[in-house]
Amino acid sequence: MPNAILLGEVKLLLAEGKDVVIPTKGNSMLPFIRGGRDSVNLRRLDDIEVGDIVLAEIREGVYVLHRVFAIDGESVTLKGDGNLRGVEKCRRSDIAGTALSVLKDNVREVDCRAPKAMRRARAWRALGRPFRRIFLAIYRRVFI
Repeated sequence: MPNAILLGEVKLLLAEGKDVVIPTKGNSMLPFIRGGRDSVNLRRLDDIEVGDIVLAEIREGVYVLHRVFAIDGESVTLKGDGNLRGVEKCRRSDIAGTALSVLKDNVREVDCRAPKAMRRARAWRALGRPFRRIFLAIYRRVFI
């Protein structure tokens, strides 16, 4: 099933107040979320914060699962942890759901909004692009 259709249905379920667990694809959230191995538990929340991982529709039928990088009024900037460059922009209303937890290898659950997870995300961003680039290159060769 194409992502636009599947994630469109996920968006509707989240709007109804249901929690939804979806498998992940891609490497844009490395090293915290590994596509094809991890799943995320999503819920529609009104209070998004910088550091939250959200499912957002950035264009009609195009969804990303990325971290909130900045919030300026209704404008939200998103960036994948594994992306060295490039950001996506959307409106608060385009955010379908917030990741409550990541199911690592679909076994171990990690709370995304716990203080420890948020500290790790801030530390990762603070490392700077050169270090992240080197780390991600090694990580992709060794673990993927």
